[in-house]
Amino acid sequence: MTEYTADQVLQGIQEWAEQLYQAATQKVEVALHGGRFTLADLKRYATADRACRIALEGLRFEVTGRGELIATAQAVVVLLAGDNGKKGARALNVLQVASVLQAALPASRCGLELQDSINAKDVRSANLYSAALDTAGTAGWVITWPVKFHHPRVR
Repeated sequence: MTEYTADQVLQGIQEWAEQLYQAATQKVEVALHGGRFTLADLKRYATADRACRIALEGLRFEVTGRGELIATAQAVVVLLAGDNGKKGARALNVLQVASVLQAALPASRCGLELQDSINAKDVRSANLYSAALDTAGTAGWVITWPVKFHHPRVR
């Protein structure tokens, strides 16, 4: 089984998402999530760009009886899309961005040799309504799912 650092898992999920959006012929800006969105970001998503931001949260480690280091975490994807100047379109636009990932997740390993494939019952999604997003004409969704992978041991 391949060993991954958390950075390599993030990079793999990012590449997997980019491939999915290309196959769906959707132009979506895929990048790692830095923790905050600026007002300029929100305005850009409201008028032109769609975004997919990826993070890992709750990283935990466990050593198996065979001395393997197993890491578990939640993959967190924040999706943003605006109304592109058409009133009422942002909800549909962000759902188009979300549906590409949601349809591909069940039974997937996100293009990586993860320890387990993603179980559909473990995928969660929620609307990220906030006044700042609403004022900027942007809609947001978050999708989360657990990932489990072998992590290299520190020697």
